[in-house]
Amino acid sequence: MEKTYFSNKVYIYTFIMSILVVLIHSVNFADDNTILLTMIQSADYNNIDLSGLTGIPAHVENFLSNAVGQAAVPGFFLVSGYLFFRGLKDLKDIGNKWKKRFMSLVIPYGAWNIFYYIIYVLLGKERFSLTGLHRAVAEYSCNPVFWYVFQLILLTVLAPLFFILLRNRILTFGSMLLYTLLEVNGVDFPLINEDALYYFFFGALTARWFKESFETQSTGKMFCGLGLITASWLTQVFTTVGMQMFVMAPVDFRKMGILQYLYVGGEISKMMGVLISRWPKHWLVLILSSGGQVLVNVIRRLLICYGIWFILPLRLPTAKDFMKNSFFLYAIHYPIARIGIYMLEYMNVGYHRKEEQALRLLMYLVTPVICVSAAYMMKKMLGRKTPFIWKIFSGGR
Repeated sequence: MEKTYFSNKVYIYTFIMSILVVLIHSVNFADDNTILLTMIQSADYNNIDLSGLTGIPAHVENFLSNAVGQAAVPGFFLVSGYLFFRGLKDLKDIGNKWKKRFMSLVIPYGAWNIFYYIIYVLLGKERFSLTGLHRAVAEYSCNPVFWYVFQLILLTVLAPLFFILLRNRILTFGSMLLYTLLEVNGVDFPLINEDALYYFFFGALTARWFKESFETQSTGKMFCGLGLITASWLTQVFTTVGMQMFVMAPVDFRKMGILQYLYVGGEISKMMGVLISRWPKHWLVLILSSGGQVLVNVIRRLLICYGIWFILPLRLPTAKDFMKNSFFLYAIHYPIARIGIYMLEYMNVGYHRKEEQALRLLMYLVTPVICVSAAYMMKKMLGRKTPFIWKIFSGGR
């Protein structure tokens, strides 16, 4: 793929992932997307009536924030790993990459964390202290969404180790197998988010061993992308809830509505559940273990990440300027998303009437537009009036 086409595709891919991140934090039929997922599953699998809270609008939010949205941050890790190792030929080259990442990751990480700490102090949610400032800067205590940037910094520091492991295929896949075995058996790795390492390493692995395949496109690969996303949808049977409902104690699917039945996989999930139930018992226990579930979720999300990449055609429309602002959008989206939810509560918008549900869904779908617009306007203003501040908070992007 020519550099211009590749760069353009990266911009559009990361923009899509940015929108999905906003949608994760914009759900308004529950306090967060995890609670929403629990409510939807209770309604779909156990036929529990949560009047108004689990209708079609709530299912739309759940689909975008959980079924698809959970691939958003993994997608960022995947692309970051790929771009770091793309064209990396020697250990000495890592030093140059580190210099660039110091400006694009470490500086804005500290700046944003200090900024949010000051906001918390001004709002009276924190009392100013050196300890509090240290926690805000080092542990993102006032800016929880920056766990991603923190992990990305740690993974970037580990780049020399990854480079060594990627020197030949046996070492690459052998180290990944060893890491997986340790993970499934519950070995805890300090500081590092276990699944984040998978995504970043798979990006690096793709850059090292499958660059040509990743950067070329064909009709076959577009169909392959659809197949990967479909496979991710079908692997829901291996999640904790899926194992319970399809394998351990199958639910009565006759009580489901047709849409719910199709959403959980219908006959395919039923047949998979029957087949899996015949597996050796220790395999089922392993899948249901905490390490096993990390692996299940990693596989499901990677399938979506690669699927979306391959679905996108080679020659996309040129990315607009507002699409090239993913880092800044990520940094400011959370408070904007929460403001929209507070507005609904302030306006006393309920959940039971169809008009109220429609308004909540509309707010949910409009929030990404508001966030993108706000981020772009701030980019233009700061870039024009205070370029140094813009450089600090955007990481020089």
